[in-house]
Amino acid sequence: MLVKTPAIVLSAIKYSESDLIARLYTRELGTQSFILKGIRKSRKGKLRTSFFQPLTQLEIETQHKGKGTLEYIKEARVIFPYQNIHNDIVKSSMTLFFSEVLSQLLTEQQPDKELFEYLSSVFQYLDQSDHVANFSIKILLDMTLFLGFQPDVTTSGATYFNMLNGNFDENGLQPHHLTDVESEQLKTFIGTNFDDLYKIKMNREQRNGLLNLVVEYFQIHLQTFKKPNSLSILKQLFDH
Repeated sequence: MLVKTPAIVLSAIKYSESDLIARLYTRELGTQSFILKGIRKSRKGKLRTSFFQPLTQLEIETQHKGKGTLEYIKEARVIFPYQNIHNDIVKSSMTLFFSEVLSQLLTEQQPDKELFEYLSSVFQYLDQSDHVANFSIKILLDMTLFLGFQPDVTTSGATYFNMLNGNFDENGLQPHHLTDVESEQLKTFIGTNFDDLYKIKMNREQRNGLLNLVVEYFQIHLQTFKKPNSLSILKQLFDH
């Protein structure tokens, strides 16, 4: 069937001398892989390699067969041209990080329109915002809500966060527990919206430490989740 759907590019890899294989997260079809024939050599076609940079937001038209094999894109257009993401070293590093993260998380073909709209909006916000140092932690924590292992905020009156159980308790520094300071930082992120993220003051060491812990939280609850290779690059970027 012919399907027109918004899509977010997760990754694109070279295939043969002139082709690309692109993995897209679409609103209507979930995660799909497409082969783009001749795109790396053609200058006259409707598709451009620049359309398939990480996290680019497209509207695509595809003849969906639903057989789990590589499909084809008939037409594509950029529906939200980023102004800063691909020109800003910090933001472009964040896109590589989330390209890796989402490629691991969004493996199922089933669509989730609420998750798609969330990702579409936060990456637009990332492009436009001047304060992005805390974005990675916030987005990862938001993702836990969609994935079903979000921290239990009803227990946030307690002191220590238990990463194994996903709640706060008073068990102190037992295995899989954050310190009281780390737990308080986590609570701050959970209760803050994107407009106010810049108000969370952390130095690079604190921010990197919490980012590491959130990634570890993913690894605990998703056995197949691996630490993204781009994490080490991301952690070098924020000096204050």
